[in-house]
Amino acid sequence: MEPDLLYNRLKNLFYNSGFNLLCRIKASKYDNQVSLSRRVSNLMLNAKSVILVGFAGRGFWEILQGFLKENPGFQDTREDWIDDYTVLRFMHVARILEDEKVDYEIAFPFGSGELSLDFSKLGELGGVGTKSLMGILIHPEYGLWISLRGAIVTDLEFDYYDEPLLSFNPCHHCFKPCISACPASTVSERDWNYVACMKFRLSNNTCRDNCVSRRACPYGKEHQYSEAQLAHHHKFVLKSIKRYWKKN
Repeated sequence: MEPDLLYNRLKNLFYNSGFNLLCRIKASKYDNQVSLSRRVSNLMLNAKSVILVGFAGRGFWEILQGFLKENPGFQDTREDWIDDYTVLRFMHVARILEDEKVDYEIAFPFGSGELSLDFSKLGELGGVGTKSLMGILIHPEYGLWISLRGAIVTDLEFDYYDEPLLSFNPCHHCFKPCISACPASTVSERDWNYVACMKFRLSNNTCRDNCVSRRACPYGKEHQYSEAQLAHHHKFVLKSIKRYWKKN
């Protein structure tokens, strides 16, 4: 199957599973902008392209809840439904790639390989969004309500690749309610103080289930995650923070 036709097939499968955010990035373009330790060539020497997959808005959570109702065993035997559901859907796609005799590797921004690729840089290069004051990408339609879930590194070459959003810089013209909303004062005009944010979250329950700075952003407000979804995300981010500080 032609690479672009195969991409469209994979895109439809991901969309139907709730992953409505996909883009294609040239592997060489990405490798030229990241450190040696984060290059795709470490995963695959003959890599030509990266397919970045994520979701935006509320639709993913609704599809996931439907899946959990239809598969109660999945919910009962797993704790992090989002990560495990992500892996499940990627494994489905992996079987298709194998049937098509495509060389590939899969990387996730969670689990043992969470630092293998710079997913934020992939998102920037693929036009998913630009860096916000809060350190995460901001999308033209969905604002801060996006999540990058995995990447397929492949030897496929496409006729078309997505491009960065060079003229999209919403934070520059914004009145920046995210700054005053943060209870730990970790968001500023300069950047987001990641370390201060993580330390505050470890010592205080104020941000356990919610991020008021993220909710204060005027972009994509209609696409904000539900309280249940954001609480689920925060629960596992906090686990990652605790694991990180324990190592360091």
